[in-house]
Amino acid sequence: MSASGNKKVLLGLSGGVDSAVAAALLQEEGFEVIGLTLVFSCRSEEARDNMIKDAKSLAADLGIEHFVHDAPAEFAEKIITPFVNAWRRGETPNPCVLCNPLMKFPSLLKLADEYGCDFIATGHYAGIGDQEGRIIPLNERRRDQQVTLLRGSDSKKDQSYFLYALPQEILSRLLFPLGELTKAEVRLLAADRGLKLAQKADSQEICFLPDDDRINFLREHQALGDPGPYLDTEGNPIGQHAGLGRYTVGQRKKLGQSFGKRMTVLKIDAGKNAIVLGDETECRSSSILLVNLLMTDLLKNMFAGQDRVSALVQLRSQGQALPCTIELIEEGYRAVIRFADPQRLTAPGQAAVFYLGKMVIGGGQVFSSTAD
Repeated sequence: MSASGNKKVLLGLSGGVDSAVAAALLQEEGFEVIGLTLVFSCRSEEARDNMIKDAKSLAADLGIEHFVHDAPAEFAEKIITPFVNAWRRGETPNPCVLCNPLMKFPSLLKLADEYGCDFIATGHYAGIGDQEGRIIPLNERRRDQQVTLLRGSDSKKDQSYFLYALPQEILSRLLFPLGELTKAEVRLLAADRGLKLAQKADSQEICFLPDDDRINFLREHQALGDPGPYLDTEGNPIGQHAGLGRYTVGQRKKLGQSFGKRMTVLKIDAGKNAIVLGDETECRSSSILLVNLLMTDLLKNMFAGQDRVSALVQLRSQGQALPCTIELIEEGYRAVIRFADPQRLTAPGQAAVFYLGKMVIGGGQVFSSTAD
């Protein structure tokens, strides 16, 4: 704790309205707040300078210390290189899901220890609760608590999907001041407190993609690939694609040619440099194979003496949570998800996140949308 006896927290300060309100709420709860701007990768030097300028201005308005941490080389190694390589393999990676447990939150925690902080915090729309799923008020948090990641109250902004891979050692030190608020309420709180960024637009893009242009980014990294065959489900050539990096499983537009009927990407075979296409009747599956499986203690306990358990699974960041059964294989490293009703294909490389009510209880990476 700080010399004044208040709990000290290191807050990820981006210069946006969410981190601004998070800082103000923490101060109002009696926390001593330090702001930290993490600079891993920006679309341009101008974007980087503007982000730091906004964060410094906000910190000055709030009367808090502010630091900047640059780690572009580490970010390139841990996030950008795997992102590019995944597209080369025909996968559709989610870099934010990877960044949170590998870069963003470990960096915050390491620096929090250096600055003598009890907790870390961000402006994410998610919650921290007890083992029963009850949210723990900020002023009741302790560093030694066993906690659970929860959905944010704003269903349109909930970010728990992106955070499922955070381990307990991070969650136990993590505060989410916005967990019970909607985005509209956050903007009102910012305006009420005279914060200049109350109406600043949200960032919707991947931080390292200029103009959110994945195709050009992959081209610059020689990862678009060479042209190759389109195949039907029988393996017959029906056309030519323009390079695997341009496509994702489930894609229906920008296929580059007409096939006489609407076609969908069903599979990307990097080994053969081929893309399998099919019609709408062929783009659904009743099972998914997951790898890199992570389970909370709660999910592990659900499997005690059981071959399979029921849960909800979310396959997209803003997707609907779907009822499913989970079957463990290969000593828990892999799992098969089964649905009562077939679902649209999910691209390999995407995350599948398990929920029990509002509680995040595990997740993994999609390997194949046809596990049978």
